[in-house]
Amino acid sequence: MSIIAKFVTCLTSIHCFRIECNTLKYAVYDQKVFSNQLQAAVFDYGGVMAKSPFGRVEMLAAEYKAEKEIIMQLFFGDSSSFESPWFDAECGIQPLNEVFAQRMQLIFDEHDLLFNLDFFKSWVIDAINEPDPVMEELVINLKASGIKVALLTNSVPEFWPVIEKTINTEVFDCIIDSSKVGLRKPDLKIYELVAKELGLDTTSCLMIDDLAHNVIGAESAGMKSVLFSTSEETSKNILRYFNC
Repeated sequence: MSIIAKFVTCLTSIHCFRIECNTLKYAVYDQKVFSNQLQAAVFDYGGVMAKSPFGRVEMLAAEYKAEKEIIMQLFFGDSSSFESPWFDAECGIQPLNEVFAQRMQLIFDEHDLLFNLDFFKSWVIDAINEPDPVMEELVINLKASGIKVALLTNSVPEFWPVIEKTINTEVFDCIIDSSKVGLRKPDLKIYELVAKELGLDTTSCLMIDDLAHNVIGAESAGMKSVLFSTSEETSKNILRYFNC
């Protein structure tokens, strides 16, 4: 190979190297920009900040002498058109009183079951929940990194003391309790509300929830989302969004 040919080959190699370096540089830059678009993490309570409450449904199943799946259907329905007294309670428009009991009994009648209001109220008010230490530590670390953190929960007024006893609610920059705002997940408006309270657009928020329909609702509102699996895996998935 002639000296000129070697020189041209050398220049070509240098040029290609510069292109590859620039491509890598911008790829890393783009990745950081994508990560930095998100400025807040919004956490669900039951099944995320606290261990899943669905195990406690077995207590209701035993009391009402029905299969666990039947109890779930009686309270939560099997379609989006299901009108549940429990949903109204979560929106703060139906206290857990005799009217609630009468409405629930109409649903229970379809399965020849008897609704016990006193037992159910105790099941709600006297609940003992277990916090998820991995999620608690993650919330603290995210906040220390400059990420805003919020708690977004479907709940009833009678249950709020249980939440306060279970986790440190003061660490959150914003708390949206469905029963206080008259909205519940997966209504798009509740995701828009939590973003507004954080001073952000929904596109700047990440929703973490253990129920698929709540995650879908968040995405429909413009949020990114993580469906809770295990504490460790979920924590890793969340951190990927924030580059920290």
